[in-house]
Amino acid sequence: MHGSVYTLERLYTKESLMHRIDARIKLISIFIIVLFANLQSNIYSLIILEIFLVFLMILSKTFFDVVKRTIVVLPFGVFLAAFQPFVRGETIIYNLFGYPVYYEGLMFGITMFLKFLVCVSAIMILSSTTTMYQVISASRKLGMPNIMAMLLGLMIRYLFLMYDVMEKTIKAQKSRGYNRKNLKFKDALKIFGYTVGSLFIRAYEQGERTYLAMVSRGYNENSEISLYDIKITLLDIIYLCLIITFIVVSYYIGSLFNQFF
Repeated sequence: MHGSVYTLERLYTKESLMHRIDARIKLISIFIIVLFANLQSNIYSLIILEIFLVFLMILSKTFFDVVKRTIVVLPFGVFLAAFQPFVRGETIIYNLFGYPVYYEGLMFGITMFLKFLVCVSAIMILSSTTTMYQVISASRKLGMPNIMAMLLGLMIRYLFLMYDVMEKTIKAQKSRGYNRKNLKFKDALKIFGYTVGSLFIRAYEQGERTYLAMVSRGYNENSEISLYDIKITLLDIIYLCLIITFIVVSYYIGSLFNQFF
């Protein structure tokens, strides 16, 4: 887990045009891309949009890192799309091991996979060029309730802390000779229950300590704490306009391709 965090932090420190774009603009642009991809059923438009996202990956100098992280989640999209040619449609184009492959289902599966790929690529670009706290602060500036932003920030901070606690607990069990293979299932389940219970108690105690520390520093439900005071520049506006323009262009080019092919 710490390896993944280190990789992300290393990506954040890179210098590129994408890293200089305001987090609010990146959030808005990613939302527009994801919304367009989900509403779009034209395969050619989705392919053009994915090519554009690849260009943004290269521009952000995170292409290989984003591709590696995308490959990890890609099987989920493949799994969802792989069944579609066999379960929907009327026009049979092929028989695979006695199972009919439908044209409509095949096209639907390809479209579903491309939507998945576009959405994942867009989110990976955001996560590779923007820190988690920048995303939360930008979301707060865009209208997210303060309490929700605060909870997300605390969750991100203490998620890794509790993961450390879990690792120490598992290491302590191993140092005392705990071995799942040498125990009956009932005994292993009992130890697992003790471990989970211990983690819940530690999480509760940590939450109480954190809350008391915040209250002692003047925190209340109406507090508005934010260090994000960056103004939107001309570069940010140009970037957002380019994103919207390219989405419109990809829609019309995809429609033209759809007419001729």
